[in-house]
Amino acid sequence: MRYEKLEDLLDVVNARLLKVKGCHYLIRSLTIGIVLACIWMIGGRFFLINFYRNGAWGSVVLAVITASVWLYLHRPRHQDAAQIMDKHGLEDRISTALKYAEQTSVLADLQRQDALHKANLFVDEQLTKVVVYRITRKQWMPGAIALFVFGLLLILPNSNDSMLKQDGKERQWVADQQKQVAEFVKELETKPSPLPAMKQVAEDLNELERRLAQTPTTAKALEELEKSLKKMETTIGDMEKQQKRSEQWADSMQRTEALRELGKTLEQKQTESMQSELAKLGEQVQKMTPEQKQQLASELERLAASAAAASPEAEQQLREQLQQAASALRSGEDPAAQLGQLQAGLAAASAAQQALAQQQAQAAQAAASLAAGALPQARQLAASGAQPGQAWAPGGRAERLAAAGSAPAPNAGAAAAGAPGAAPPGSGAGGPAGAGAGGTPGSGPGQSGGPGGGVGGTQGGTGAGSRGLVTTPRERSGTGGTFADGGPTSGSGGEVSQGGKAPAIDGASRPYEDVYAEYAAEASSALNRSELPQHMQNRVRDYFLEIQPQR
Repeated sequence: MRYEKLEDLLDVVNARLLKVKGCHYLIRSLTIGIVLACIWMIGGRFFLINFYRNGAWGSVVLAVITASVWLYLHRPRHQDAAQIMDKHGLEDRISTALKYAEQTSVLADLQRQDALHKANLFVDEQLTKVVVYRITRKQWMPGAIALFVFGLLLILPNSNDSMLKQDGKERQWVADQQKQVAEFVKELETKPSPLPAMKQVAEDLNELERRLAQTPTTAKALEELEKSLKKMETTIGDMEKQQKRSEQWADSMQRTEALRELGKTLEQKQTESMQSELAKLGEQVQKMTPEQKQQLASELERLAASAAAASPEAEQQLREQLQQAASALRSGEDPAAQLGQLQAGLAAASAAQQALAQQQAQAAQAAASLAAGALPQARQLAASGAQPGQAWAPGGRAERLAAAGSAPAPNAGAAAAGAPGAAPPGSGAGGPAGAGAGGTPGSGPGQSGGPGGGVGGTQGGTGAGSRGLVTTPRERSGTGGTFADGGPTSGSGGEVSQGGKAPAIDGASRPYEDVYAEYAAEASSALNRSELPQHMQNRVRDYFLEIQPQR
């Protein structure tokens, strides 16, 4: 085929050069890529490298792509084709023609015609002999050896593969747990709660999500889950305890005849009936004698001292309104205004109680889901010989939470002992009905006969024992202190005969209810004056709930 333009001939030569050069680049790039792939495969046998096989194949692809880009940037030009042709018999004819391509003289035109003629002959007769697809043994042998080694490494089993597979499952499981925690966090954030307990649950879940994001192994994730479940169990127990305190307080209101129906509406959360019951109470107060009003005032003060609500704000509001109503009764004023305000406090306490119950169930469900989702993994880890933690053992915290949705609330016990400014009955803290002077252990209510007294020398108050008549303390003249009547020395406690109300003189026997009301009011007043932490104040109030009359 004869070409009429020199540029067309140069394009033909360039195409041939590009193909040959591309073939050489392909062989070299494949050799380099397969060598790198072998390095990846060998490294995957000595180290736990995730996706090392993908890295091996990626090295081959990357080497070929790099060679292709390099070939494109250094592809043959017309000058390269001219040099090849001049070097093989054309004696600079093509280079000269390109140099004087713009000349219009007769000599330049004759030179171009000669170059075109020689170039056609070169393409027809010599191009395939000069520019050949020749791959030497030296070029292909390294690639062939590398390919053989690479194939061998692909076929032979790698013991690290099973470990990597297990590691991948663990990472996926941790990611699933993190996703589940994130969903709980998102759910809590959509409906933020003012209750301190729910705020604590949200903080614990946020911290758990952050730690799981930094945890690569199942064992470590189970450890973090165990810590969080322990915190959540404690928080849920506190919420359950707070709910029980509120229910017990509403129940204690029903033991007073005038407040019975009002207490039922609070216990049953019938906020719409509270206003009518308070109106009935106001009508009853108008018909009461001064003595009955004083007795009702004492009951309101007792209820104020042991007031319990789901939130600190509602509890403080309730306490203040009960105190105001009691003060109005004691001063002979009409308590109608104070009773009207009390309706708002009771409604707030009822609403807080309902919110606490719902959010306790929500927190318990979150803890149960986390525990149930992690138990199979913990058992699998234990079966492999590892020790995932006590929470995941049979009958442990995780099983309890998964089965019941929550753990039993911690026992309140005698929580008031040692609280500054408050000496509850039988606390053994040197109070009027507790231990002997100086609060000596071993002289508790079982010996003194104080409120909540037990049998024998129990250390500190327990809230157990006889709640009939109690002996008020006697004063020692000139000492300013108090001491309790020790009773018989047999250790079984003194016998107290049952009888009616006795005068409030030193050492006299008085009804338990009267003594309890006085001490509860005094403890409440002391708590209001002190700056105790909220959890310590709750412990004192829990104690008085435990030893309240008729429990």
